[in-house]
Amino acid sequence: MPHLAQHAYGATPQTVRSARDFAMRALDSWGGCGRRDDIRTCVSELAGNAVRHGTPNGHDYLLRLIQHPHCLHVEVHDSAPHSRVRIPPASPNGEAGRGMHIVQELGDDWGVRALTGTDKAVWVCFRRPESLIARCSCTS
Repeated sequence: MPHLAQHAYGATPQTVRSARDFAMRALDSWGGCGRRDDIRTCVSELAGNAVRHGTPNGHDYLLRLIQHPHCLHVEVHDSAPHSRVRIPPASPNGEAGRGMHIVQELGDDWGVRALTGTDKAVWVCFRRPESLIARCSCTS
């Protein structure tokens, strides 16, 4: 049976650290994880994107972690009026625009799914190192 942890946050930059800390506490309560640094980084990127791009008019965003037998599914729900996430080309001298590149590289699978209305969930999955499954099966 999967474990679930979730928490809603206001759309301020200070909440990114709170979201990251919440995720690490959840992992610890479930017995830890060998990919802790990758997960922490991706939670930071997804929460930061929700604050910057996905929570218009002061709406909250939701961080949800679901631990399945073979992988950990991390998702951030926001209220952006679009269901696509664009990965812009990274500029060597740019100070922004690398977040989804990082998520794509650190996670084993990622994507976007539409929720009710205009809400969306951006998710990333991390296979357990001992898992023999080639792809994550926790895309919902």
